[in-house]
Amino acid sequence: MKTVKQTLILLFWLAICQLPSLTSSSVVQQNLDWYHALNRPLLTPPDAIFGLAWAVLYLLLGTAAFLVFKNLSGKNAQKALFPFWTQLLLNACWTPLFFGLHLTGTALLLLAAMLIQGIWLAYAFWRASRSAGILLLPYGLWLAYAAYLNMGFWLLNP
Repeated sequence: MKTVKQTLILLFWLAICQLPSLTSSSVVQQNLDWYHALNRPLLTPPDAIFGLAWAVLYLLLGTAAFLVFKNLSGKNAQKALFPFWTQLLLNACWTPLFFGLHLTGTALLLLAAMLIQGIWLAYAFWRASRSAGILLLPYGLWLAYAAYLNMGFWLLNP
């Protein structure tokens, strides 16, 4: 019974991490022509890589949140998970800014905030569960790469 409960809790955290993609997918689809018309920075991957990367990153984020939730209780869990909720909210706002409103500069500022906030998230998760902290490393690297790409789009498309 305990295994079933743990599996359901893990599935909950994995599902929560899919929320930002709900705002993203339709906005991206509606603006692909605009995106494809932009000058691209070097090392811009094919479109399919973005979806694959985010699928993996959301799995890692959800698993990390599950580990933190499992290792902590009450106020400690709330304190450690607050930066997680903040990161998901910021994440959900980036796509509408970049793709929906075409505000590449504003999206870059948001991404800078996400990087800074991501350090807070990694620290909080590391303190709660070393494994959770390690699971966030690819997310941090992807945010840095995304900032590079976002800056390139902003600079190359005034």
